[in-house]
Amino acid sequence: MNGMRRSVVAAWLLVVPAVVAAQGTGIESRLVTRGLPAPLAHRVALVAAAAAARGVPDGPLADKAIEGWAKQVPPDRIVVAVQRFADQMASARDAVLSAGIASPQGPVIAAAAEAMRSGMRADQVQSVVQAAGAGAIAAPGLSVAAALSAQGLGTEQATKIVVGAMQSHRSMAEILDLPSVARVWQDQGMSPGDIEHRMMDGGWGGGDQGSGRTGDRGDRPSTVPPGTHDHDGHSRDR
Repeated sequence: MNGMRRSVVAAWLLVVPAVVAAQGTGIESRLVTRGLPAPLAHRVALVAAAAAARGVPDGPLADKAIEGWAKQVPPDRIVVAVQRFADQMASARDAVLSAGIASPQGPVIAAAAEAMRSGMRADQVQSVVQAAGAGAIAAPGLSVAAALSAQGLGTEQATKIVVGAMQSHRSMAEILDLPSVARVWQDQGMSPGDIEHRMMDGGWGGGDQGSGRTGDRGDRPSTVPPGTHDHDGHSRDR
């Protein structure tokens, strides 16, 4: 039996590097295609392969490397940033799993990682994910909560607002508008507490005159899908 166990372990040690290498091949090719030098692409692919073994999707890691290269960040710093993001996504994945999502998708994990990096706690991430259920609003909802927090509302208030909007069955378009609405109200002199109370009372979106729908949409989170439409049917991306 011991001899058989040693044979199985030896075979596994031969298989694992091959599997990891296969997982890294796709991302490495993608990075090279996007203009990253082959040595840098290889280093990022190794980080991605190790992260994949922890259940972390490699797509957001590739995006992070491509973003860094486009900003002319030095290669060593790109690798460090990708490794840090991989660690953050591993923690974020645990938070999403704790929310009851058995097989979280890459965009949700990446959004959770960005939200936690902005200061949201794991339990707050769980609250947003649980409120979203199996819907496609989980990733955008996390980004909206992070954006509201960055605008000074605080992670607790931001989480309550987004969760409340989801539980009130607000549409994705309305939830995505929250940062713009908050910005308009901030410009009008409203305090974070007042903004929270007004949003929790449902005083935004739809036909609300103070919603800021005609204002600047530059504050909308990066996850807003292109071509998202307002309730009147007009495209937002004009």
